[in-house]
Amino acid sequence: MAYNAFVKKETVDAVIRTSGEKIEGKISKLPTNRLLDMLNQGEENFIPVTDATVYCLLTGNVLFKSEFLAVNKQNIVLIADHLLTTP
Repeated sequence: MAYNAFVKKETVDAVIRTSGEKIEGKISKLPTNRLLDMLNQGEENFIPVTDATVYCLLTGNVLFKSEFLAVNKQNIVLIADHLLTTP
């Protein structure tokens, strides 16, 4: 059976905080959903992040970079998108 429908997602820049790391990357979500909706969905245990950079919270140093990272929802302390930088 072939399906002709597809789901169009939007990609947003996001920051995820865990207990020891800060993760900056891109998250794909449905245009009508919020990141909170992704956290509250019980079906998936992980949030996929692309173009991820992981920083140590204590030193601010880059721990590693990855094209793809799956972040366990239970470890997320804070998640934010549409970030504004101030000079």
